[in-house]
Amino acid sequence: MTETIKVEVDDALARKFRKKAMERYGYKRGTIKKAVEDVITRFSMSGKVDWASLKGTLKVTKRVSSVQLQHRLWSSQD
Repeated sequence: MTETIKVEVDDALARKFRKKAMERYGYKRGTIKKAVEDVITRFSMSGKVDWASLKGTLKVTKRVSSVQLQHRLWSSQD
């Protein structure tokens, strides 16, 4: 199963990323996908989160979206 993630980034940053991806993974089809998967994997595995200790730490007084809730959670971890 796969998921599509769409993002907008600065043109200069996108060009640098594509150049680095092609240097590392080669000039062939699927290079950008491999590079993005590598970056997401490295970012996701950079540290462990103790989900049990986070239970009940966010007080929600009004309805908020899951994105807003995640933002609150991650900003409280700094």
